[in-house]
Amino acid sequence: MNSDSVILVKAKAVGKFSYLAFTFETLDRITMNPAEDCLQYLEGKEWTELHKVLSNDDNASILADHPTFSVFESVFIDEIKRHENESNDDLYLVAKRIFEIHKSQNSKFKLAEKAQEKLTKYLFDKHPEVAYAIHLPNDEKAKNFLIKDDEEAQKRIDNQRLSASLDINVGESGCLVFEKSIFNSPQEKELFLAAQNVLPDSILLPNTALSTIVSPKVCKLLSKEVADFFYKSTLDLCIVNSDNHMPELFIELDSSWHDEPRQMEKDKMKDEIFKVAGLTLERLRKIENKGMIEIFELYIKSRYTD
Repeated sequence: MNSDSVILVKAKAVGKFSYLAFTFETLDRITMNPAEDCLQYLEGKEWTELHKVLSNDDNASILADHPTFSVFESVFIDEIKRHENESNDDLYLVAKRIFEIHKSQNSKFKLAEKAQEKLTKYLFDKHPEVAYAIHLPNDEKAKNFLIKDDEEAQKRIDNQRLSASLDINVGESGCLVFEKSIFNSPQEKELFLAAQNVLPDSILLPNTALSTIVSPKVCKLLSKEVADFFYKSTLDLCIVNSDNHMPELFIELDSSWHDEPRQMEKDKMKDEIFKVAGLTLERLRKIENKGMIEIFELYIKSRYTD
C-alpha cells in the first residue's frame, strides 16, 4: 500500500452487533492487508479463512501495528457470540485456536490485553478448563474452578497412594475401584471352567452366599453361632439346573488352608449346615501330578453325570 493511501474504516452496528459494514476508501488502488482480511472474514462468517490469517506468523507484525486490527479485536468475541448458534462447534474451535496461537511461544501473534481477556472469558464460559482459568485472575468463577481443580488433583494423589497401599486400582475418574474377580483363587477359576466344559447347559454360581442357595429357615434348627456363620458364609461353586433353577450340586474346594485349626472349625459349621438342610456338600482337593481342570472334570463326571 502506498504511503499516500488513506484507509477509512467505518463500522456500523444496529442493536449490539447486528451487522458490520466496512467501507474502504483510498486515493489509490488498495491491496487488502491481513487486518482488513480479518474484518472481511469476520463480517462474512468465514471462520476457516479467518483462522488461516491469524495462524500465519508473517501477518503478526502487520496485525499488531495496524489500527484496523484493533477494531477487529474489539468486536471479534461479540460477533462470534452473535453467530455461535448458526453452526456446531466451528466458532468455538476458531476462538480456541486463536487463543492457542496467542499463547504459543513460537507465535509472533499477540492480542491486546483486553481482547485476550475477553477471548479467554468466552472460552472459559463455554468449556471451563485450567488453561483458561489461570489467565482470569480477577474472575471469581475461574478462581473457584482452580481451587476445586487443586482439591481434585490432591484427591487423585491421595487415592493413588491409598490404592498402592491397598493394592487396588484407581478408575478413570480418579476414584478408588474396589471391584474384584468373582474367583478368590486360580483353583476356583479352574473349577468353574471345568464345570462349564462338562455341564454347558447348567447355571454356575461361583462364590455364592449360602442364603442364596439354602433356605434361611434352616437357621431355626441351628445354634446361634452356626446360624450367624450361615449368613456370612459362601460356597465355592453351586451348579444349578437351568430348567427349574434349583441347586443340584454344592462344591467346596479344600486346599491346605483348610487344615488350619480356625478354618477347620468353619468347615465343621458349614458341614453341619448342609447336613441339617438335607443337602450334600462335596469337598474337593487337588491330587498330585494331575492338572486341576482334569481333576475337576473327572470329579464332576463321576459325581454328576451318567
